[in-house]
Amino acid sequence: MSMLKFNNEVDWVAPCLPTLVPATSHNKRLMFDAVDQLQEGNYTSYSSALEFAYEAFRMFEEYKQPWEGSNCHKVIMFFTDGGTEWPEEVIKKYQNDTVTRNVRIFTYASGPHPIPTVILKSIACTTNGYYNTLTALAAIGPRVQDYVKILGRPLIQSGEDTLYQWTNFYRDIGGLGMMATVTLPVANLTEKNDQSLVGVMGIDMALSELEAQYSKQIIGPLGYGFAINQNGFVVFHPRLKDQQAYMEESPDLDILELEGRRLDSNRVREAMVLGEFGSFLNVSHVQILDSKHALPIRMNFHFGQIGNSTFRFCLALPVGHVALEVSSQSHEAGLRLDNNKGVLLAPWAYCDGLEEDPSVMLLSEAIANNTNNCSLKGQAQHLLWDAAKIGLIWKEWEGTPEARAKSRFIFTDSGITAVYPETEKIHYMNQRDPSRNGFFKRAARAKAFVFDVKHKKQGKGVRVESVLVGRKIAVKKQNQNYIAAVVGSEVAASVIGKAFLDITSTGFDKKDDVLCNKPDELACYLIDQGSIVIASNQQNTKVGSRLSESDAQVMSKLLLEGVFEREHSFSHEKWCPRRKTRKQMLAELAAAGAGRHSPLLSWASNVLALVDTLKMALSTILWWGLPTLSETIAAVGWEPSVERNFSCVQRATWLFHSGLLYSGDYECDGCVRPIRVSFLPDLALMLVVADAPCQCRNNAYVNIDDSEMDACKLKSKIRLRPATCYDRDTSADCGVSSTSSSSTTPLTPVLAVVAVLPLLFCNSRGPG
Repeated sequence: MSMLKFNNEVDWVAPCLPTLVPATSHNKRLMFDAVDQLQEGNYTSYSSALEFAYEAFRMFEEYKQPWEGSNCHKVIMFFTDGGTEWPEEVIKKYQNDTVTRNVRIFTYASGPHPIPTVILKSIACTTNGYYNTLTALAAIGPRVQDYVKILGRPLIQSGEDTLYQWTNFYRDIGGLGMMATVTLPVANLTEKNDQSLVGVMGIDMALSELEAQYSKQIIGPLGYGFAINQNGFVVFHPRLKDQQAYMEESPDLDILELEGRRLDSNRVREAMVLGEFGSFLNVSHVQILDSKHALPIRMNFHFGQIGNSTFRFCLALPVGHVALEVSSQSHEAGLRLDNNKGVLLAPWAYCDGLEEDPSVMLLSEAIANNTNNCSLKGQAQHLLWDAAKIGLIWKEWEGTPEARAKSRFIFTDSGITAVYPETEKIHYMNQRDPSRNGFFKRAARAKAFVFDVKHKKQGKGVRVESVLVGRKIAVKKQNQNYIAAVVGSEVAASVIGKAFLDITSTGFDKKDDVLCNKPDELACYLIDQGSIVIASNQQNTKVGSRLSESDAQVMSKLLLEGVFEREHSFSHEKWCPRRKTRKQMLAELAAAGAGRHSPLLSWASNVLALVDTLKMALSTILWWGLPTLSETIAAVGWEPSVERNFSCVQRATWLFHSGLLYSGDYECDGCVRPIRVSFLPDLALMLVVADAPCQCRNNAYVNIDDSEMDACKLKSKIRLRPATCYDRDTSADCGVSSTSSSSTTPLTPVLAVVAVLPLLFCNSRGPG
């Protein structure tokens, strides 16, 4: 599709898309925005507009890639407020051309006006199109959609009886979750010469029914399934659930916009679109875990076509994935967690006939009574095994003084979350599903403790920061480690901050006089592998913010040197805030001179000693909150619910540690600012130490905020055409009768627009 604007001159509505493009969500959004900027003026030239449109088809056919276009319907949708020019020569010329001879023209007379519209109907009838009038805003939707009965007529006349189609998954307005619909056209066959499409019948299928075909517990928290159609558009994907929460319409979203645009992702997409069965192993991949963290990981992708449908399914599993099979667990007593009020269950369908998000008591009764053989299934057996271990941990928690912990927790991969004390359970509701728990996923892959900052409301308008600290529990199985759970504690952010300052403010040989207790001279940051600040000596630095928000000079240098890498992803059909002036996230820069004394350089020799001291001190604090378990092995979301104001497409950026360290200088305007980065391996944290900021004419700025996607830069991708095209019929019906209408007061200013649509599918939707 594409859109043209014309009066006495003709041009593309969106100049950056000077050809026909797929009718994806971002392409349509780009054109909608461009239409909003149009202004009426001058006189109209039908001949110029139609010739431009016909030539667009010719140029597209000449230069298109082998997979572009459907080789089916070619349609021009022509909107105007009326005219008297009869472009007969142009139409005859292109009806004798092999490329454009079958182009239909649908004409629409927009608004009440004194200009005759006979010419518009003549254009439609001459090209086997359809003519209609748009006399009021309310008529636009139903009248424009009249093209469906015209383009659908050849399909009905074909007599095919296997014309069912599957929609993409969408969020059910009745609250039933994600649904897809299989549809069949309903035809009027009573009139031999006027057989036409009169409606569609369908039946819904819940996404949960498809997901039930594979166990989340078996594929693990980092494994997932997704499906696409033959055009590479997402049918369902775990991240699409978040993005569809506020959708205006089902998006035509390419899988690369969720899986990333790396070469390996393109290879997987191409093989799936072509309907191949196979696997790509050890693929470099970055998983988006939550709103602040991304995880570089190597994955195995296994894919194939679903029957004879246009769907393709892929199962993605991390390299080295191990599933634990549990059996022979006694079920007569149920889960034995009824009295533990601090227990949550993942919202999964554990047993047939049981609701998807059961209470602990309800599920325990179903397992105890072996309802529908529930207790014999692998998922229930795994729950029983985990529940027995949690009971022991709970007793240990109850017998251990709480000391400095706000709460203690354990997440199991079977879907149990236990929180002590139980009054803190409400703060873990969004983390009870391991497949959507970013903290669980990071801990499962790390070889150390992982940290996460939580913001909790305490009283009216008061926000309190705390830090989750956890590590994985692994079980040996066939010389491989199976991640059974993640266990940890919630500690006040002030506890971590105080420990950090106590350690970094004491000289090792008692002679150092410049340490982190002098924040005006030395900036010290403790950050995680997503560049999130865990502690700092800078008063204006917020715990839980990105380092770039506090010290753009340091962050820009670390990005330039490759210490951190970026991962971009797109959120489609988001509700975004109305445009405001971007708030600059720059720290207040301290005055500095080019020839100043560098506190960091005089202290650099002691950094490694500091790392060891800090690691030991924090480990001592954190180990106290964890239960003592055998076979414990050290190793490593996006759930926002924010009300937005208008539909948009946004690009978001995640940062992750590349594995590199850094020792060097940031320089600007003759100022040299030393920077050192050290890794704390047993804590999965980094210590960043730098001199006071330089004061430069051009301040550093790291743009990692959400920003609207530039759809103009996206390239065309391989698609698979439908095998059959139903595009011609001999009906003489070409629209309503055309009469001259008049009005002394027109509606809103009329936009003169030509919309050119080579339909992407034989049964494609229209321009809307």
